[in-house]
Amino acid sequence: MPDQTPDSSDFASLENDFQGQIGARIIHLRRTTSTMEVARELISNCGNQSELHGTAIFADEQSHGRGRFDRSWDSEPGQDILVSVIVCPRPSIAGRLTTMASLASAMTVDQLISQPSSIKWPNDVLIGRKKICGVIAESVTTGASFVGILGIGLNVNRRIDPSNSPGYEATSIRDLAAPSAEIDRREVAKILLSILNELYDALDRGETIMPEWRARLIGLGSQVSVSIHSDENDEVISGIAEDVDEFGRLLIREQGGSLRAVAAGEVTTRI
Repeated sequence: MPDQTPDSSDFASLENDFQGQIGARIIHLRRTTSTMEVARELISNCGNQSELHGTAIFADEQSHGRGRFDRSWDSEPGQDILVSVIVCPRPSIAGRLTTMASLASAMTVDQLISQPSSIKWPNDVLIGRKKICGVIAESVTTGASFVGILGIGLNVNRRIDPSNSPGYEATSIRDLAAPSAEIDRREVAKILLSILNELYDALDRGETIMPEWRARLIGLGSQVSVSIHSDENDEVISGIAEDVDEFGRLLIREQGGSLRAVAAGEVTTRI
């Protein structure tokens, strides 16, 4: 297990509100390498992974926080929501976890600020052109079991100084809602867990969340380039972002007329 120190603050008290749900077990760490790494080690060391369903690992600070494509995720200690959630879904909804996490994050932000959020495919939550939240999803297959890990980094109290971050446009709930007052991270976490449960239960009942997720997407109908990185090779797919399919894949109409379904990648929109 990475070097970490349990925090005595009250994030863990949220367990009482989520018995039998996501959030039924909460681990709150003052500092760790990354909550995703802690989640992976919990899964690796557990004989019955289904017992971990609903575990949420919060950290006040990460020394090696990572986003998509192994990029670092920076956050000031004790300012934001840094959480990884372990879920053991039915196979039929396993492919919708990224969609669920990004939509839940956007809906959480909408409850706390007056400006509408949007989603940049596949998993960044924006206010205007500024990023307020990033989501990453990983899967672990052990035998016949599928375990998903949802990583969410939500800027809550972080104060962004553009002069210190040239070329990086970001914002936070505090910057948009109440610059003079600190936002209660526990209340933000409670809203996020509640919405995650709402969406997860809907998927588990066989309902769809795609229309609401799709309605928040920006860039559909635009000319885009998607960079796909893999161990074998890198590829760039360019064309018109026509739509998304039922699995959240981006449908790109290439210049030759063929339609490509892209599951993941880094999107650049050309105006």
